[in-house]
Amino acid sequence: MQESLRAKQLAEEQKCRQRVAPGSLWPTPEQLRELEAEEREWHPSLAAMQESLRAKQLAEEQKCRQREQLIAERMAKMPQMIENWRQQQRERWEKAQADKERRARLQAEAQERLGYHVDSRSTRFQELLQDLEKQERKRLKEEKQRQKKEARAAAMAASTTQDPEASGMASS
Repeated sequence: MQESLRAKQLAEEQKCRQRVAPGSLWPTPEQLRELEAEEREWHPSLAAMQESLRAKQLAEEQKCRQREQLIAERMAKMPQMIENWRQQQRERWEKAQADKERRARLQAEAQERLGYHVDSRSTRFQELLQDLEKQERKRLKEEKQRQKKEARAAAMAASTTQDPEASGMASS
């Protein structure tokens, strides 16, 4: 009984299959174009994938070369940068030493004025020290202004000596 039932089902399936037009089982030309476009978009060809990989590799190599070139340029500048840094360190040290000496000189002068046994932490000593520092800054400022005036006067003198020569050449 089972066999006859199964045979009957197979016969019905074949009848149904025979009723379907075989042409309807294949895609239409429009559907085929859409399927091909979708396949090109989502499943590129081997040549396209290889070209994409080659382009990525070239871009990475170019980036690596640029980075190496940048490193080489900076390494070439390194000795000069180290020398500049050492020069700055020397200048800072010299300035600190000069400041230390100036401070010691001012303290010695303040102690001389007040007496040798004055505590350097006392307010009177600190005020005198500040006053001496202010006087020194004022003296340095006046000296700078004097030097500027001398430089201007020298520039004026040089320009006046050049003007007659220039006017003499222009009239010739």
